[in-house]
Amino acid sequence: MIDPGMIQRLQKDLHARIDRMKEELKTRYVEGTSGGGAVVVVSNGNSEIQEIRISPEAVDPEDVEMLQDLVLAATNQALEKARDLNESSISEITGGLKLPGLF
Repeated sequence: MIDPGMIQRLQKDLHARIDRMKEELKTRYVEGTSGGGAVVVVSNGNSEIQEIRISPEAVDPEDVEMLQDLVLAATNQALEKARDLNESSISEITGGLKLPGLF
């Protein structure tokens, strides 16, 4: 028979580890780039955009749509890398076990 107290302690420990991981992910950064580095978007591991850098060469008043596309592409790439980093960190805690509804 499983001890309910033990399960509660395990859940508490798991949540504490996840909280620590989320704090750590705030300090880990990934970059998305587009246009050969003309646009760089930096995100932390919690998918929060931290910085956007646009080179002057990417700014063409006659083609604002291209700049918008570059920013969008770099942002999506940065967010995808942040999700991958997040999932990798969670996998380390759970040993690769998927726990639906936990996150």
